Amino acid sequence: MHEMHHMESFLPAETVAMIKKYGENLPDDFAIEESMTILFSDMRGFTELAESYGAREVYATINASLHIQTEIITKHGGSINKFLGDGLLACFSGEQRGEQALLCMVELMRELSAREKTSVHLPCRVGFGMHDGRVLLGLLGDQHRKEFTVIGDVANTAARLCGIAQPFQGLVTEACMQIIPNALSDQYCRYLNAIYLKGKRDGMNVFYVDTLIAE
Repeated sequence: MHEMHHMESFLPAETVAMIKKYGENLPDDFAIEESMTILFSDMRGFTELAESYGAREVYATINASLHIQTEIITKHGGSINKFLGDGLLACFSGEQRGEQALLCMVELMRELSAREKTSVHLPCRVGFGMHDGRVLLGLLGDQHRKEFTVIGDVANTAARLCGIAQPFQGLVTEACMQIIPNALSDQYCRYLNAIYLKGKRDGMNVFYVDTLIAE
């Protein structure tokens, strides 16, 4: 039972329900494959921020941003798999995962951009990257600490797209566009270009959502 409660804290409900079919006593090397939409967020200029201000100010800024993001991601059916210092990795599963993730990204961009203008905290300019595909969900760690982790190229690609996104901009791959309803993609997404990521032979068609389109 403890293992199930542990999973529910960082996996979508659909995924947890699927894993429960395997039983509660999961082996240490338990891993499954599933189609997921992965959403990465990351602050722009974090290194400069950390160098220019005190640790408590930086901490308060990050914490406020992650709190807002967690609320919005949970609201849209996603789950936080990892906090990554000044960003996070969220995952969405199920048939509506593309729609959920896109609408989540739109609200994140709107809310964080609006709060930037009125917040008492330091600048917190967040960028986003989103990719969809087959991921491996596996237990990593030992008896002292275990974590159910998203492993594979899908998460890596989402992270790399996030790394090149402008402040308050979201980058979305063609794989995501294929599972997002046309009405939503027409409303929120525009073609950017083919991006060549290091280590990949072929270019990847990338689309963007920004606050002007989202409004």
